[in-house]
Amino acid sequence: MSVDYETVEASYDRCLENDGFYDTFYEKFLAKSEEIPPMFADTDFRRQKQMIRMSVRMLVRLGAGEDGTKLAISKLGESHSRRQHNVRPELYGLWLDALCESIAQYDPECTPELEQQWRDTMQAGIEMMISVY
Repeated sequence: MSVDYETVEASYDRCLENDGFYDTFYEKFLAKSEEIPPMFADTDFRRQKQMIRMSVRMLVRLGAGEDGTKLAISKLGESHSRRQHNVRPELYGLWLDALCESIAQYDPECTPELEQQWRDTMQAGIEMMISVY
């Protein structure tokens, strides 16, 4: 299936119409593994939600081939590498599951096909981030 990045971006915009989207995402993500909550122990979630909002947008735009996104995602990957935040590669799947579960909850137009487009869209960026682990 080929990805329609405009459709994915429109889905993201619908999710962001509700201020609770990232609260729900973090509730879901933190519950995925007992190793995740300690990683966020000293996190300013107001700032964190701003950062992830931009990061997900960049991941969508990376898939669409937008200029400048490779460098931004590479830097994001470095910040998540073992040299900095040490986000193990296995955790990205849990992150993506939490994101897709949140999208299904907040995007009234979400379908299994749209969820698969989201997963395909995020995969390129996730692979890039894992490559610098």
